[in-house]
Amino acid sequence: MEGKMTYLLAAPLFMALAAASAPPVSVIAATGDWSNLPPIGENGTLHQSKNLMLALNDVAMKHECSLPGFHGTRFNFDMSFAALFDAEGNLRQIVIPKLNCPRAEAVIGGTLKEMIQGGDYRPTEKTTTWYRGELSFDIDEASQ
Repeated sequence: MEGKMTYLLAAPLFMALAAASAPPVSVIAATGDWSNLPPIGENGTLHQSKNLMLALNDVAMKHECSLPGFHGTRFNFDMSFAALFDAEGNLRQIVIPKLNCPRAEAVIGGTLKEMIQGGDYRPTEKTTTWYRGELSFDIDEASQ
C-alpha cells in the first residue's frame, strides 16, 4: 500500500513540475510585414479552427467590430501570423495583425496558441526562428 501511495503522490507532483517548466508564451497584436519569414509546418488537422470560425462569425454578425473578409452573409477570413520558436521547438511568441477588436484578437491569439501547442503548426528547424503561418476559412452563409 505504501508503494501505491508514493506513486499516487508523485504523479501530480511530476505533472505540476512539467507544467511549471513550460516556457511562457506571449501573444501580441501588432502591425508588421512577416511575408519574408519561412513558412511554418502544418499537419493538416487544424482542430480548433471550427471554434475560431464560430467565435469570429459571432463578433462580425453582432457588429462588435469590422473584421476583414466579412460581407453580410459571406465571411472569407484570411490572416497571416508570425510565431517564434526556440531551439528546442517550444513556442515563445505569437504575433497577429492588429484588428482594433480586442475580442477578436483574444480569440485568434488564444486559438492559435492552442493550435500550435496542440501540434497543428510546428517549426521546421531546430533553431530559434520566426515563422509565418496562415489562418483562413470561408463561411458562405454567415448566421446569427
